[in-house]
Amino acid sequence: MVGVEKLSLQAFRKRVVAGSFSLYSDLNTALRGMQFVQADPIRCPARAQDLILRQRVQDYRAGDLERLFPDMAAEEGYLFAYGFMVPELWRNLRGRSLAKLSKLETAVLNAVRELGEVHPRDLDERFGRKSVRNYWGGKSKETKRVLDSLHDSGLLRVSRRENGVRVYQVPFLDDEKELLNVERYKNLAIATAHVFGPTSTRFLLTELGYHRWLLPDRKDRLAAVKSLIEDGSLQEVVVEGVAYLWIREDWLVTDHPDRVRILAPFDPLVRNRNRFEQLWGWTYRFEAYVPASKRERGYYAMPVLWKGQVIGWANAKVDSGRLDTEFGYAGKRPKGKAYRVAAEKEVEAMAVFLGLESGSWEISHTDG
Repeated sequence: MVGVEKLSLQAFRKRVVAGSFSLYSDLNTALRGMQFVQADPIRCPARAQDLILRQRVQDYRAGDLERLFPDMAAEEGYLFAYGFMVPELWRNLRGRSLAKLSKLETAVLNAVRELGEVHPRDLDERFGRKSVRNYWGGKSKETKRVLDSLHDSGLLRVSRRENGVRVYQVPFLDDEKELLNVERYKNLAIATAHVFGPTSTRFLLTELGYHRWLLPDRKDRLAAVKSLIEDGSLQEVVVEGVAYLWIREDWLVTDHPDRVRILAPFDPLVRNRNRFEQLWGWTYRFEAYVPASKRERGYYAMPVLWKGQVIGWANAKVDSGRLDTEFGYAGKRPKGKAYRVAAEKEVEAMAVFLGLESGSWEISHTDG
């Protein structure tokens, strides 16, 4: 067990920023290194998974993950959010017995096994199109809900996507060792800490709330995290009185390029809102689900990083083949040519990432 480390806010910030953007040569290598990439269906101007990967994969283009997924060693599932992950991580999510399935679930599972691959519409003829209320208060086909539930339990996997819709198959599972629930929970905790970097115990437990079924008693979940500290899997660091857990050896570098990065609202660097406020001294929130009249920064305002500081946000949309990007600022807009050129270079890179012609962009600024 390593002792508690103490860092100044400045030193901590440098490590968090520098360690957040490992650059990978290709998508397969990136997923192996990152272990998990959060997904979100909103495309403004691209989906979250693509915006996250463009900052970390050389020459990445919007849609590459969905296009290449069928040939990758990758799975879809729910860690702290829904996303794409390495198979070793996905195996920890499997936790439902076949004996506990309903008649309809058993019938759907058998249908997928028989057909080999199933798009939700492929079950319409056999099961009909009966609708049920979904998690968001709307209506979904009952068989679609069953497919999603079987996938959540690890009894189905996503083999590919067809126009964004998940296509399912029964996974091939060898004689893998059945893990105890506490081992699964600890594996998920380590993976979550790997994705986010420094995180408080409270944040870690909250993010793993979807997996409370593994250890229903909070005392057991706390004990599992404590055991990871005791065996050195996680180390403790204190920054201005705030205690964080991290995998220390992954966060030793402090150098980062003087460049502008436009980040996804769910990028691992910014998703932990309490850490965000401590690092950069202002509050950011995702406003896509906030009524338009109450939005302060925009429907899909994306945090903007410059020289190790998140200085504001950017709203971007494609209009008539051009990328219009508006920057807003939490404080004063940086002065000088260096920032202006760096911002233009980032918008140019985003335009190319979106498949637009080089130079097909406009920039505007709203000073704070």
